[in-house]
Amino acid sequence: MNFAALKAGRSLVLGFGREGRALERAISRRAPMAQVEVLCDRVPDVEPRDWPLHIGTPDSVSIVPDRVLRSPGVPIDLPALIRWHRAGIPVTCISSLWFGERPDAQVIAVTGSKGKSTTAALIAHLLAASGKSVALGGNIGVPMLDLLEDRSDWFVIELSSYQLADLQGHAAAAVITRLFPEHQDWHGGVANYYAAKLRVANLLDGGPLWINGADPVLAQAVADLPNVRPVNIKGTIRAVADGIRYQRRRLMAASDSPLLGRHNLDNLALALGVVDSIGGELESARQSLATFRPLPHRLEPMRGPDGTRWINDSIATTPYATLAALQASPPHPVLIVGGLERGADWQMVAEFCREHPLGGLVGLPDNGPAVCRLVADAGGVEAGRVSVAGNMRDAVAAARRLSQSGGAILLSPGAPSFPRFRDFEQRGNAFRNAVRDLA
Repeated sequence: MNFAALKAGRSLVLGFGREGRALERAISRRAPMAQVEVLCDRVPDVEPRDWPLHIGTPDSVSIVPDRVLRSPGVPIDLPALIRWHRAGIPVTCISSLWFGERPDAQVIAVTGSKGKSTTAALIAHLLAASGKSVALGGNIGVPMLDLLEDRSDWFVIELSSYQLADLQGHAAAAVITRLFPEHQDWHGGVANYYAAKLRVANLLDGGPLWINGADPVLAQAVADLPNVRPVNIKGTIRAVADGIRYQRRRLMAASDSPLLGRHNLDNLALALGVVDSIGGELESARQSLATFRPLPHRLEPMRGPDGTRWINDSIATTPYATLAALQASPPHPVLIVGGLERGADWQMVAEFCREHPLGGLVGLPDNGPAVCRLVADAGGVEAGRVSVAGNMRDAVAAARRLSQSGGAILLSPGAPSFPRFRDFEQRGNAFRNAVRDLA
């Protein structure tokens, strides 16, 4: 689907967030006479300038569109979407329009249950350092439709499972960082979630699918797909205990990594493998890692009072992500945890904490208190070093009281931010502000 298709008939946009606003900007330039209406389940933060806005669900309105453009947060299995699709009405996500308009673009599509933003940013950084012009966008940073006029050599596009569920597009190469259960409520189960992630392979026309071969779930999931290029296994660029190695050579010491955590060595190896396959300049790519800076809210070190080390990992929306953060953190951190309850299994975190006890534990609404009980019952933290807070400011103050001078305090919620926060970025900024105010 492209903008020429929008010039005939009536288009219905479901949801009006970041991508919806980018769509409005793009249509005003490329198809200003297009008839477009917007449907949201609540009043959006920013309303459309020129398009009619309806508040309700797809089943509550009588609109019969000629096509439907779905914002990423709108599930694909809504009855109205299924009904429209069966009636022959095209239904796709907004991102598909960029691909339809830019068949010439050389795209590296990046997805995964964790690490996709960091890996996408690493690939873009390394390509740019090699002298290529690069645009980074999609689920990270710039909405794709704001890149319509960009003529970069390469487009590194991060894609979420929400986008991939019905995306129509193309890519010269694709990357999957790892697979573990996520967004099961949205997708209707882990099998559907994995299937959405694997749809990134459908974008390829013979190009390579790069994967983190150290992830057994991912390796098994792609076993029957063509042209799979694993890293992090013997004979490839791989992360090991002392850094990153290729054949008998150590490319990087773990202590020289610009990123915290063993899992980020996996991401570094993936990025190096992809960029080496494009430019064949592994040594220069390795050297340019020294100038990479971590993305905000992803194991982001912060300054705090009293010599305490504060770490902002607000991006962590699953227990798997919290476990990776704990594995990357200094010993005995004070952990701030909790958010929207989605029925996730925290047992693996409790077991890790039993073997590596926390210095303290603070629970945020809504599921924080239950996680605290589970970890304390498992022996992962002393009973007297647990606190429950009603908001981020109180959680930061409680964590400071539980911490020791020179210790570490880690925000890694392991749960979605809403409805308390708009998104993980707002949650991370609230953490930053509360830490700053302590001083």
